[in-house]
Amino acid sequence: MVELDELLSVIENPARRRILEALAREPHYPLQLSKELGMSQQAVMKHLKVLEQYDLVRSYQEKSDLGGPNRKQFYPALNFTIVVDAGPNMFSAELFSREEPAAEEREEHEEEGTLEERVRELRGRVGGIDARLEELYRQREELIMEKESILEEVAHLTDRLGDYQLRRILYEFISRPQLDLQGIARAMAVRDEAVIDTLNKWLREER
Repeated sequence: MVELDELLSVIENPARRRILEALAREPHYPLQLSKELGMSQQAVMKHLKVLEQYDLVRSYQEKSDLGGPNRKQFYPALNFTIVVDAGPNMFSAELFSREEPAAEEREEHEEEGTLEERVRELRGRVGGIDARLEELYRQREELIMEKESILEEVAHLTDRLGDYQLRRILYEFISRPQLDLQGIARAMAVRDEAVIDTLNKWLREER
């Protein structure tokens, strides 16, 4: 899996995002993408090369239905979510990758009813999932606002401290409770001892 910075640099390009959107719908070969997206085939190939380099797309050879030479079909290899939270007192950007289920683990669907009935059922299921996701987003937004309020208080508490390094360490210590002191030191790119000594000294002075 590529790192967050690499991934952002790749998908910041609108043309590449349009290609990924098309491939997520179904596999395409370059000429199809060129016609559908209104790009030259040369430009499409250039973008596909970048996406393939970062393992965001893969390809396979398929026989032409017109009896011509084999053509290269591209399909997406996307299993990630990017979450960015930004506010006056907080900023975080995280990349979450999802494991692709093995072939034997994929759910088998029996074809029941007419095509129209199946289409309506699948549309309804997607609508239900979207509604649940919408509710989760709403709940998450409420939690983010609460966290932002806490970090605003952290900013006020540390504002009176003259030591910049101490303010920075305290902010990381409070805002990232999932990290131990060594983890905070790594995130700040400072020595473990510096973080521990600074916190111990401050906590003693506050008693």
